[in-house]
Amino acid sequence: MKTKMTLAVFLLVGVLMTASAVGSYLFFEKTFKQSISQQQAVLLDSLAAQIDDRIFDFTRELHTLSRRLPPDAAIHPEQTQRLLDTEQRQRAFFDNSLFLFSPSGKMVAATPRELNFIGGDFSFREYYRETVKRGSTYISPPFASLQKQSRPIIMFTVPIFDARHQLSGILAGSIDLREQHFLRSLAALKLGKKGFLSLYDNRRNVLMHPDKRRVLRQDPPGTNEMLDRALQGFQETAETRTRTGIPVLRSVKRLQSTGWVLAVSYPIDEAYAAVYTARNYFAAGSLAAALLSLFLIWPFMQYLTRPLASFTRHLERLPAQQDLAHKLAPVTSDDEIGQMARTFNTMLVELERSADFYLTLFENFPAMIWRAGTDSKVNYFNRTWLDFTGRDLSEELGDGWATGVHAEDLDYCLKTYRDAFSQRAPFQMQYRLRHADGNYRWIIDMGRPFKGLDGRFAGYIGTCYDVTERIQAEEERRALEHQLTQSQKMEAIGTLTGGIAHDFNNILTAIIGYATMMQVQLEEDHPLQAKVSEVLRASERAANLTRSLLAYSRKQVTNPVPIGVNAILLNLEVMLRRLIPEHIELRMQLFGAELSVLADSGQIEQVIMNLAVNARDAMAAGGILSIATDRIILDQEFVAAHGYGLPGSYALITVADTGVGMDEKTRDRIFEPFFTTKEPGKGTGLGLAMVYGIVKQHCGFINCYSEPGHGTVFRIYLPLIDLPARSETIPVEDAVHGGEETLLLVEDDAVIRDMVRELLQDFGYRVITAVDGVDAVEKYKGAAGSVALIIMDVIMPRMNGRDAYQAISAMAPGAKVIFMSGYTADIITDTLTMGDPRHFISKPIKIKELLARVRELLDE
Repeated sequence: MKTKMTLAVFLLVGVLMTASAVGSYLFFEKTFKQSISQQQAVLLDSLAAQIDDRIFDFTRELHTLSRRLPPDAAIHPEQTQRLLDTEQRQRAFFDNSLFLFSPSGKMVAATPRELNFIGGDFSFREYYRETVKRGSTYISPPFASLQKQSRPIIMFTVPIFDARHQLSGILAGSIDLREQHFLRSLAALKLGKKGFLSLYDNRRNVLMHPDKRRVLRQDPPGTNEMLDRALQGFQETAETRTRTGIPVLRSVKRLQSTGWVLAVSYPIDEAYAAVYTARNYFAAGSLAAALLSLFLIWPFMQYLTRPLASFTRHLERLPAQQDLAHKLAPVTSDDEIGQMARTFNTMLVELERSADFYLTLFENFPAMIWRAGTDSKVNYFNRTWLDFTGRDLSEELGDGWATGVHAEDLDYCLKTYRDAFSQRAPFQMQYRLRHADGNYRWIIDMGRPFKGLDGRFAGYIGTCYDVTERIQAEEERRALEHQLTQSQKMEAIGTLTGGIAHDFNNILTAIIGYATMMQVQLEEDHPLQAKVSEVLRASERAANLTRSLLAYSRKQVTNPVPIGVNAILLNLEVMLRRLIPEHIELRMQLFGAELSVLADSGQIEQVIMNLAVNARDAMAAGGILSIATDRIILDQEFVAAHGYGLPGSYALITVADTGVGMDEKTRDRIFEPFFTTKEPGKGTGLGLAMVYGIVKQHCGFINCYSEPGHGTVFRIYLPLIDLPARSETIPVEDAVHGGEETLLLVEDDAVIRDMVRELLQDFGYRVITAVDGVDAVEKYKGAAGSVALIIMDVIMPRMNGRDAYQAISAMAPGAKVIFMSGYTADIITDTLTMGDPRHFISKPIKIKELLARVRELLDE
């Protein structure tokens, strides 16, 4: 502890000193760098101002000389030559030469004469073209001289105008960059040991640099970062690198007179030398302070921890002491360490007095608690455990507790317990334990190894909790989740089969329609009559298949009326007894009063017949088929427990058999279309699927209970209604007649549209066709009231049949209509059909039924 405390204090002092030193250094570094940057920027501003003043002097002197020249100076070159030779003041500025050019670019005079090409044509030079173009003073970029072996020169030009403001000549003066004393002095200027100045024109040409080899050469884009930024408007100081890779602090500024870029470069290691020196001082001072603090803290901590070290050594010898007198710690001081020793002695005395006192606390603890020794035998159970098992402590000790474990869980329980004991590892297990009432209840048993005062393994202590109710709740939840998953699966399959059946109905409509038309047009003794009849019979079988699929998906057209469930079963009884062989006994037990439901009796009969056929096939060796009805009220508790249904009064139809039954895997799939357990050729797999769909379409519920070898029970719940009523049927005449009226046919399927149009035209009708609801409204409006009847599909793109008919009714109230659909008539409300089922016909369309409906509605 002494070493740890010394290190802790040392680290604390070191961290604080380091943080203080680093903060001070960073502040100094930031302030110093800002100061250096500001000083360098001020120096650059001063030098730029001097260069601007110098260039303004050149321009001013040239202007002064141009005003002394007459406007016709270019016409009299001899006079101009004498004048230029006498101008010593301007020669002091323009150390290279003074020139006079004619308006055409010809040199007419120059001084000194011996160095120039008087009479030569210089109109090709940029300075000449720019001066003529601008008509004002121009300062050229540097270019190679023809006079002095391609030395870099800069040309200053001033245009001369006559009285009519016409260009009469150009006065020019040039300077040699290498001979200019002012620029050479700036180039030779040193900032510190290695700092320097450089000057660039707008075209990246180097005008001034300590390295003369770079003068009049270009710095390509990307090779001089600060020059690139300066040409874009940057005029500040930043850290960068030279072309040779040396880090520098560089300031840039654009000259006001020419737009050239002046740069001051100062090597980083020289500019920040004071910062680096300060950093070294900070580091050395911090290290020295840290070492000093370590040497001071060590003896002080040794003095403070001496009593604690003595107390620790006593605790290390404690396990070897036998009597209490030797276990008590010596008290050597009155400080906190001495007080801790006194408290330890008091605790040790009390611990000796109550070695097993904690067991008393466990007696009435709510959880069941047990303890085992190092031999794995249980030597303690609390009162809660004994009350749970109803046995005496003597019966439970040792391995006696295992006699109350359920026989199916005993091997697992003992193996888990013994494996954990051999590994000295915690364990948790779940098993059934016999309760005092004789029933088995689920418990969770958690055991943990514990150590004695000597630090050695002393046994196990464990706690047990009754989790029976939680497990039952989880099982109920899993059952409900399973029911929900099954329901969602059936809904998804229903949606798929409904869509397939709808499209198949459209195909069958075309097949049946064209086949019927062929049958009508062929002679009765024609050889093809038999083949067409076979096509129609096959189409009818396919239509029955789609009706089964639509029944499953709850999209078939129904004709629900109030009807009694008992009456339906009594009407079926004779047929059922013919269907069931003699070795199967039929038992019917009907509720005493009639049970009225709103249903399609034909479809309910299909449900009973399908269930009866399945029961017959499941009892090949004989058995009992029971059909019963009852009145039942489903409450919220029933719905919550079973996961289906809605609260209310229901008619219950129970169909039970004593056949072979089904396992859970088969039972989960019995309502799926095309799933069957029968041999190939003996079942389509649509019977129970249709049963499921019909019950659902009647707002009812169906469930199945079955086990292998114990038969099957189907329970059907149909909502009860108050009063029964009779239903009306719509007769369809066998003979059909045509007419000459105009009909509007609306169908999005082109094949069906063409077939129905051709059929109606064959019977004399005039037919206007539309491809969807929007087209139907436009065609009806364009017909100007000549449409006598509308034949309209319900499901169409852009606008469905219901919306299209509402739009037409707004223009012509009471317009006659027949709706067609392979789906259910749910969206065809009583308002649209005017309460008359004749306004709806289902697909696949029967030709005679369609023609009869059309004629009947037209004749009203």
